[in-house]
Amino acid sequence: MDDAIREGFSVKALFDVPHFKDAVLLGGSAGLDSLISRINVMEVPDVIDWVRPGELLMTTGYPFKHDPGLLVPLIEQLAQKGVAALGVKTKRFFDQIPEAAIEAANRHGMPLIELPPGTTFSDVVREVMERVLISESKDLSILQGRVQGLSHVLLHGDGLPAFLTHLQAMIRNPVILLDPHNQRTASPDAEPLCRLVEESEWNKFRTDQMLETNVLQIGERSVRVHVAAVPDGQFRSYLLLILEDTTDYGTVDSLTVNWAGRLLGFEISNMQARKNIEVKYFDQFLQDWLAGRIVSVVDLRLRAEACGWPLADDASYMAGIVSFRERKPDVKALQELAKRLNWESVTRRCEVKWTVLEGELVALFTLRGEDSGDEARRQLTGSVWNFMRPMLQEKRASLCLGREAKSQGEVAGSYRDAKRTTDIRRVCQLKEETVRYGELGIYMLLYRLQGTEELEEFKRLYLHPLLELDRKQQGALLNTLRTYFECNCNAKETAEQMFLHYNTINYRLDRIKNELGLRLDDPETKLLLQLAIRSNDIQ
Repeated sequence: MDDAIREGFSVKALFDVPHFKDAVLLGGSAGLDSLISRINVMEVPDVIDWVRPGELLMTTGYPFKHDPGLLVPLIEQLAQKGVAALGVKTKRFFDQIPEAAIEAANRHGMPLIELPPGTTFSDVVREVMERVLISESKDLSILQGRVQGLSHVLLHGDGLPAFLTHLQAMIRNPVILLDPHNQRTASPDAEPLCRLVEESEWNKFRTDQMLETNVLQIGERSVRVHVAAVPDGQFRSYLLLILEDTTDYGTVDSLTVNWAGRLLGFEISNMQARKNIEVKYFDQFLQDWLAGRIVSVVDLRLRAEACGWPLADDASYMAGIVSFRERKPDVKALQELAKRLNWESVTRRCEVKWTVLEGELVALFTLRGEDSGDEARRQLTGSVWNFMRPMLQEKRASLCLGREAKSQGEVAGSYRDAKRTTDIRRVCQLKEETVRYGELGIYMLLYRLQGTEELEEFKRLYLHPLLELDRKQQGALLNTLRTYFECNCNAKETAEQMFLHYNTINYRLDRIKNELGLRLDDPETKLLLQLAIRSNDIQ
């Protein structure tokens, strides 16, 4: 029965209709299997604007009575529009169809039928449409059975693999469900084919989502793929891929896939609702772990396994906080950002979990053996910046990292270090993209001394003359001295860095020596002045 449905009412079946018993197929036999879905009558020359795919187009030939050769370009246009066949009644307005039109019909696979002079169009329309409607009613019947069968699979909780297996049996072609991360769930016939596909091949279905058909390179051969987006309400939807690998993809198959997409949308929405609850519990677990609210390692492991994240014994961890240099987004915006970062981390197979804790965007890095060493960790944070930077939308920020936690029980300590790093970055106005606790150096000491009388006296002793002179004369002596030290006391490099003449830098350095009464070539003096400059940066 299913095979009969696939055939529908074809152009070939027209010749079984009584009114077509004397009709003659002049050309375009390659299109005899085309299905007819409606009939249209053409008696105007601009009919091309009104035809639809699957139509049987009939004409008395009136539009071509002065120039039957106009049929040649029309046949090409009709073929491009997907018209099933063209029937022309001869003898009334011209005697015979030009040979060039027959050649065009053969060239484009467009059945060109010569209708007998006594053909009554109204009778033809009635008879043909009766057969089309009977065929379509059978299509609807088989479609209803398919939809009920697929619904039954989901209602009984058999899951997506069973759903795809049933769908494959119905349309007799392999089926693949592509999730937002390009992970595949495949029907039995599609599984071995997936193993032959390069990973980059799946990405083109995301970039060309407007295309309903595409081509998938499977090994050394190309397979036509029909693509249907699953309406699941997500930012990046699931895609249902039908590989036209076994048999032709018919009209009923297309309708079946449309309904299958809707049913999958309901199922995936339910799955997403369950996942959102799971994410909420995982988020709470991650916050409790970072904040040190889970006392027992046994409880920690049990909660991690309950959240679907069994902890590895050989892994270490490192907490980080994204510190915004200007206005920090509100908590709701941070939560949305954490959600997107978690999604991107999964997509890129980057072992980083994100949450919002104490009003801050917090990350927990899982470090494996391959991540050991400073260079490997810099590459890891660099890869995180690669996908985080565009999400910040030009907001300037620093990733402040705590010390590595060698055991699961030390994660709360790493988070406390990250918070301290964040405070020091803010107070000392550090501008590096990644700030590590172990590299804070003298800033950790200056942070501890902030606000003390001793630190204020230290700054007055070494910097007060320069600050007063800069304030009165709107000068840049302090900035010149800072740049001079950053350039390893090289006056020429300092001039290049500040886009000034070499003599100007030397003049300013002499002025600084005179105002401070200090030698800039003395190592101890250089150390004291650099400490004073950095302490002045603290707010």
